Amino acid sequence: MKRFNSLSRRDLIKQTAAVAGAGTLSASMVERALAADTNFKRVIVWYVPEGCAQQAFWPRNTGNLVINEAASINGKNPQSKGSSIRGYVDANQATYCLQPLKKHEADISLYSGFKNNGADADDPHKQVVNSALTGSKTNEGSIDQILGKKLQGSSPVPSIYSAIWGHHVHNRGANDDYLSPVRKVGGGTTGSSNWNPMETYKFVFGNDGIPAPSGGSGAIPYGERQTTVQILKAMEARLEAIKCVGGAQAHSKYETLLASYTKLEKETSALLLADEEAAKNNGPDVRFPIPNNWLNTNGTRTDLSKYWNKPENFEKLMDIAIQTTVASFALDRTRVSMMQFSGSGTDKGPVARDHYRKIGVPGLEAGDVNDHYLGHDPDPKRRRNQARIFRWYYSKLSQLIDQLKAVPDGSGTLFDSTLIVTASEFSMYNHRSNDMPYMICGNGGGAFKTGQYLDARSGGSFRNSADFFYGVTEGLGANLNHFGTSTNAYRGMLV
Repeated sequence: MKRFNSLSRRDLIKQTAAVAGAGTLSASMVERALAADTNFKRVIVWYVPEGCAQQAFWPRNTGNLVINEAASINGKNPQSKGSSIRGYVDANQATYCLQPLKKHEADISLYSGFKNNGADADDPHKQVVNSALTGSKTNEGSIDQILGKKLQGSSPVPSIYSAIWGHHVHNRGANDDYLSPVRKVGGGTTGSSNWNPMETYKFVFGNDGIPAPSGGSGAIPYGERQTTVQILKAMEARLEAIKCVGGAQAHSKYETLLASYTKLEKETSALLLADEEAAKNNGPDVRFPIPNNWLNTNGTRTDLSKYWNKPENFEKLMDIAIQTTVASFALDRTRVSMMQFSGSGTDKGPVARDHYRKIGVPGLEAGDVNDHYLGHDPDPKRRRNQARIFRWYYSKLSQLIDQLKAVPDGSGTLFDSTLIVTASEFSMYNHRSNDMPYMICGNGGGAFKTGQYLDARSGGSFRNSADFFYGVTEGLGANLNHFGTSTNAYRGMLV
């Protein structure tokens, strides 16, 4: 009989799945092992409210993407206007917000010239949130929900949605239609009532956490063998230290005992090595630590004693959403992830006007720093603060890309088969929706062009944002005959 560590990755996982049976994690890993053959495609929607600081976001020139590391907003007013950014770009500020992505410059592309046309609702926030990811047809579902069904394959979960820290957002949950851009196919919203990504983590992995690569416990990889090796090594050291105490007869006994411990230690170390090699064949170890008691998600969004309502935990919760997405992709639990960071209307709650200052975004000037206030006032300090906040968000996006690139998948990495799409409901402050801040990261398995910045306007007129998302669905092979109100997919992003 073959030993596990002499089997190919494909054979190993097929045999494991056959023993474990359908419906288990190991069964889904069969598909993951054949990823290079089945050409999985994955997509992440990265959603930040209130658009962007236009002059500090868009590049100086169209064509090859160039992120200027020398760009600065110090003493400047990063303006945003209703007219096209191509008419008022500031070369000294251009791409300041994108600087954390400089090392990934060749892997990303930007597209200005799109307008979120809005869907019928009773206020401007709802209008743009309704249409942000649906192309203005809310009953047909948002792009994450549609692609979840199209790309699911053998993954057990069509798509996941993580929304983060909402007590400051009018005390509404992330499933409220004022805030949530995610729409179910057939109508209605979906999302965490508490804006807590731990709910998504538990839904995907359960209370035991992410399984070990070897298919064992989600706690500590190879824990028993590691502990045994450590104990045996400690015993060897102790016996070596005392074997010369007690005369010749005692010395002989200790020598024999020491030899047996040494033999056991070598055998256990060899077994540990075999376990680790077999686990590598099962895929990478994508587990990550969860703070104590965070698996207990019982409670309400208005209970300020809960960890998800504390601003100092915002970044950690953000990291959990990112790591849950990476782990879910690595283990093929899902192929579509939607992450929403805060929401419009952030002027309520215990840190109402200090939201991002309490979170710890560096370099903020005095004044109100939450999404709602930043989304309404042209004051230069607020415009600079908003640019700094967006820059911080893109530093977190850079971390997500790093993590995807670090996980092997098929003949490449998870990043090679993944497309990240940045989105928002507005494009800039004062409820404007021209030049939506659309960016893609990754080529989605070779279907998308990277390293470019294009102005997508047609004849000088803004294009329907639904055209952009329709182009995304085409590149991912969803085979739709329209997306929202668009039957004219934007193909400037496609190979």
